[in-house]
Amino acid sequence: MAKTLLEQVTREGKLDLYSPKLNDPKIAAADNIVAGIAEGSNAAVQAFKEHLGCRFGEAIHTTGDDFIYAFAQLTAFEVSNEWEPAERTWSDAIEAEDFASFDTPTSYSINPVTTGFKRPNEPGKPNHVVPKVGEGQPYPHFTFSGDAAQAGGIGKAGGRYDLTFEMIVKDVAGIVPTIPKLITESLLEREEYDAWYGLISFIDTPGNHLTADTTIDGVAVPADSLMSRASLAAAIKQARNRKINGRKVKVRSYNLIVPTGEKETAEWYLNTLQLNGLSDTTGTAGNNTTRSYSLNGFNPLSAISGVVETDYLSGTQWALVPAKGSIRGNDKFYKLGRLRGHVGPELRLQNVTGQYLGGGNVAPFEGSFDTDSAAFRGRIIGGGVGWNREYAVISDGTGTP
Repeated sequence: MAKTLLEQVTREGKLDLYSPKLNDPKIAAADNIVAGIAEGSNAAVQAFKEHLGCRFGEAIHTTGDDFIYAFAQLTAFEVSNEWEPAERTWSDAIEAEDFASFDTPTSYSINPVTTGFKRPNEPGKPNHVVPKVGEGQPYPHFTFSGDAAQAGGIGKAGGRYDLTFEMIVKDVAGIVPTIPKLITESLLEREEYDAWYGLISFIDTPGNHLTADTTIDGVAVPADSLMSRASLAAAIKQARNRKINGRKVKVRSYNLIVPTGEKETAEWYLNTLQLNGLSDTTGTAGNNTTRSYSLNGFNPLSAISGVVETDYLSGTQWALVPAKGSIRGNDKFYKLGRLRGHVGPELRLQNVTGQYLGGGNVAPFEGSFDTDSAAFRGRIIGGGVGWNREYAVISDGTGTP
């Protein structure tokens, strides 16, 4: 069944309806005016001003005119359309999760009782493993365990775009196409900031930095080394051996996070073959050296599945984090948190214009009672949320490879 025009511009109820008096003919008429403005039609510009009570530079009684609500509906629809396909670098590396409230996010899982499962018939088995149950014996108890986020949380952010009475009169053609883009860009930047800044600040702690190590082929790697094949191999080794609650982490693959502009360098390290052999001295004089090379063997950097750039690392910094969906088990790393039912941009139209002395409401874009201005307000709700920073390794690159 074909959707009505009103169903389309409200995304079948997902976007707020600015006025119950809106219908398909009003939306279509407003859409024609807005499209005409974008095409430079003087008639459309004049129609826009007339509907908003600004055609002659003075307030005009517009009781019953629902154009402004239709215009707001179309603007919200366009913001939503521009938002969905917009490029986001955070989504290449960071997962998102929707939460029910602004409270500190808590991840629940089923765990054994606090002291672990007793296992008289299975000595030596770890207590977190479910035991066998003998014939006629009672089953052990499970308990729900809540793992509260260690850092971050979700909150609301946004801004407003004010239009004065004079701006509407003078520059309708410049204002109308600009409003959705300004709102969308500002909220996208906020989301990008929340995701990336939250991640970097969460993992950039002393215990997460790359420590001095030696690779399998004997290359010494100093603490906080510059990015190199050796330092990346050391980072993978250290990440694999991190522990949460006494158990080693389980991660299938990692993303390498680098500053914007460094992706090609990182890809070169990951995909360039380096022939470093293992030396073995033989002979009575100890002067014969044999080197073993593996041209088609295992690549120690194969655990890195992708490279992602971000503006929130700079200089020689780099980091190794679990790739999206690669963590096995219930322990969480870091996600962009969002409020359930409020995902993405939300647009509001200011409507505090009072009433005419002769009766009837004033259209919102005739200007507020105090300042002859009106506004759109864009809002987004979200924030970075971190549980277990042990999954990541970060280096500021101050050492040498």
